[in-house]
Amino acid sequence: MGATISMTEEEILARAAGFTAGLKSHPKEVAEAIAASRRMAGAFTRPADEKAEPMPAYAAPLPAKASRA
Repeated sequence: MGATISMTEEEILARAAGFTAGLKSHPKEVAEAIAASRRMAGAFTRPADEKAEPMPAYAAPLPAKASRA
């Protein structure tokens, strides 16, 4: 069997986001980014139906026809 690697949750998230070098050189900033992401993820209510769209789809209005004077 292979060796077991013990990683903290912050290390796992940093590695998933590609911030392994940043975690070593700027651990406070990476921790702040993780905390901000958690706050943002919890700030939005999820719809009861997973297939429901959170807001209606928008269509860009057609451009007005230019008039030649």
